[in-house]
Amino acid sequence: MKSLIDRQVGTRIAKMLQEAQHKHGHIQEADINRIADQVGEPVRVIQDVIGFFPHFRRTAPPFCHVSICRDMSCRLRASVEVAKQLRELQEDVGDATLEVTEASCLGRCDRAPAMLINELLFVAHTPRECVDAVLATLAGSSPKPDSDTDTATVSLARAEIDCYRSIHEAKTMGSEAPASSYYAAVRAYVRDPNPDKVIQALKTAGLMGMGGAGAPASDKWNEARNALGEAKYVVCNADESEPGTFKDRDLMLAAPHLIIEGMIIAGLISGAKQGFIYIRHEYFEQIARLESAIQDAVRLGACGHDIFKSGRDFRVEVFVSPGGYVCGEQTALIEALEGKRSEPRNRPPELQTNGLYDQPTILNNVETFAWVPSILLQRPSPQALEQEQASNTSVIVEPAGLWYKYAGRNRSRGKRFFSISGDLNRPGSYEVPCGITLGELIDEYAGGMRDRVPLQAVALSGPSGGFLPAWLPKGAIRFPKKTDREGKETDELKFPKLVGDPTDIKLLPLDLNASREIGFMLGAGIVVYNENADMLDQAIACSRFYQRESCGKCVPCRLGSRKMVDMAESLLITKASHEIDHLKGVAMELANIMEKTSICGLGQVASNPLRSYLRFFHSANR
Repeated sequence: MKSLIDRQVGTRIAKMLQEAQHKHGHIQEADINRIADQVGEPVRVIQDVIGFFPHFRRTAPPFCHVSICRDMSCRLRASVEVAKQLRELQEDVGDATLEVTEASCLGRCDRAPAMLINELLFVAHTPRECVDAVLATLAGSSPKPDSDTDTATVSLARAEIDCYRSIHEAKTMGSEAPASSYYAAVRAYVRDPNPDKVIQALKTAGLMGMGGAGAPASDKWNEARNALGEAKYVVCNADESEPGTFKDRDLMLAAPHLIIEGMIIAGLISGAKQGFIYIRHEYFEQIARLESAIQDAVRLGACGHDIFKSGRDFRVEVFVSPGGYVCGEQTALIEALEGKRSEPRNRPPELQTNGLYDQPTILNNVETFAWVPSILLQRPSPQALEQEQASNTSVIVEPAGLWYKYAGRNRSRGKRFFSISGDLNRPGSYEVPCGITLGELIDEYAGGMRDRVPLQAVALSGPSGGFLPAWLPKGAIRFPKKTDREGKETDELKFPKLVGDPTDIKLLPLDLNASREIGFMLGAGIVVYNENADMLDQAIACSRFYQRESCGKCVPCRLGSRKMVDMAESLLITKASHEIDHLKGVAMELANIMEKTSICGLGQVASNPLRSYLRFFHSANR
């Protein structure tokens, strides 16, 4: 059995491959042989990794390489038509001069359509601007790359997540706190190193994973803290590849110190000495910003060796993903971090006991870590203390986390960010109280429907949750009842405002626990469609997305996702009602099989775009 040190060469493999590609534009045979010799692995191991990840290439790139997003919001803004025009241009100028590929979501859904030109970001207001940018590049005068800085600044301008900015503004009326004022939560912990106190604060706050699964952060941290291992790790999932999702993009650029501090706290309470931020390679500015912020933290003494003279060590390192949506699945991410093919693991065991290099690992999303400093440092308001005293007869000894607990609406805990895009006046990333309605997010934050065209559909979790209609028919959602103090069900409904036939989708509460009770998926990325959107086209595109992004490890996902695409595409020509009824039956049966037998979440949700289209939209649109 390999020692822990021997197993850690995997991270080096991935980094060395990326360095080689960055140097030459592609990975050469000499690079493969050199890396194999340096890490002591067979050449076939290195080749296997290269062949799995879409970002690695073995041939020299053309003079101009264009990668344009084909998913959801960009598709609404005519990115597919732009790609067609660019491919026609490619035929004219030749493959050695221009290469055009369609990419999965690039994380700029709020500024669709988005594309990369020679690995630089370009977002356009019109399809014509996309074509003109490529023509300018071919002529030798590349357009100025776009930046995420402005959107990140706006997203964080009024957010409570950055407790340092609000404290600094109160003192100086400035816009940003100096770096020296950061890491107060780390300073407080090394003065009073009490892991139980931190775990209790997270539990009191009710902080949940913000990457989709929604597991309580306190449980994850405590389990990893108590697990035995040769070493422990903290990993931040910054891959953010779910179409429609881009809120972590802004957090990393505008407030990287919060993420790093949350990871340091996780390391200190669990005993981990190493942290990794696993980030998608298309987030160029965010990578540079995080690396700079880590250096600042080290200079301040908050990170690295002997944190604030405490004798404790914790290093943080940025790891750039070689690409692939499946890397967002937590066990697949760990495989990629180990320098392997990014194929999800069977669970159990869980990462808290057997994670990176088979050691105890805390893995959370960007936003989850970013909330930790605020939860630990911010004091509750008098109103929050009154609410807690009214619901809890015991004496409040430690109020940490209480402000966050009561920051939500309608019995919901906390606040969170949503990315919302599509047919809206102000698509963007917004921090909101949990429990507000979808209608409030659309109308009050995102400025309402673009050009006042009525709402047709909403994807509440990127493509993963499928599409829901503006008016939900009877049976589309559940109506849970309240329980009494003994846990017995009463006759009173938890969400009486939802009762209706049909139910206005804009009344749905944006709360993870509520969504589970009602029976729909709620993610961080929401895409809104008006009445002009072609929902069959969107269903086909989302089904193709899952088919392309499947790692192929398990049969239900590998074959099932392909069959879903075939069935979705057949709807373009199928008209007979009996054929459609048969197709619906097959699709629903296959969807149930995929959901129950696929190894990871990708295969379990891959059927949702087609399944939801058939349920809610086909008869209305065809």
